[in-house]
Amino acid sequence: MATIHADDVDPGLDGYLDRMRAHLPAMYALETHHWKEALALQPPAGAEPSSQAITYWAHAAAAGHLRDVPAARAAVQQYDAMLDTVRKSSRPHQADYMSTNSVEAHVWLVFAEGKIDEALSLLRSVADKQDAEGKGEVELPAREMLGDMLLEINRMRGALAEYEKSLNTDPNLFNGLYGAARSAELLQQPRTATRYYAELLKNRDAPSQRPELSDAKEFLARN
Repeated sequence: MATIHADDVDPGLDGYLDRMRAHLPAMYALETHHWKEALALQPPAGAEPSSQAITYWAHAAAAGHLRDVPAARAAVQQYDAMLDTVRKSSRPHQADYMSTNSVEAHVWLVFAEGKIDEALSLLRSVADKQDAEGKGEVELPAREMLGDMLLEINRMRGALAEYEKSLNTDPNLFNGLYGAARSAELLQQPRTATRYYAELLKNRDAPSQRPELSDAKEFLARN
């Protein structure tokens, strides 16, 4: 997927700022796994539909993790409404940049509904597409998201494989490093877990208050 530039998505500075007002809190809530906070986010008032859709994408992901089917369904309906509005607008090409988040929103609804294998298959298709075509600079890696899903359902071996694939294309991402380390720890692979936990602690961009850092320090102290 091509990198998204401000001029390709929303016209003018106001549109770009609205996009960032939607994108930054959504990414923060999802990357820190604050699902209830993500579900409580509101799109910027008066923002373009393509920017509002970012918030509904975050709602869908959060609701999926919380297994909240009504909230996930509402989020998908709102996202689809924004997508339909964009397709009928004077800038229908914006819809192309919304395709990944659209599929991911539906994935999390399917996951919330308990259709685990279908959700995994759909999300893996997005990850494979990103591997083949690339992704936007600020997009959340779908393969890392796939690792999160597998870890959440206790498929640690598959989770570790997906995290490691994700780290090959998006190295040093906090969530990817922690997910790989945690998966390896649960698989009783201390050497692999030690490597990823050590890399996590070297991550200078990591906020010091993140509980994952405490987990890493405790594990390394024991091993």
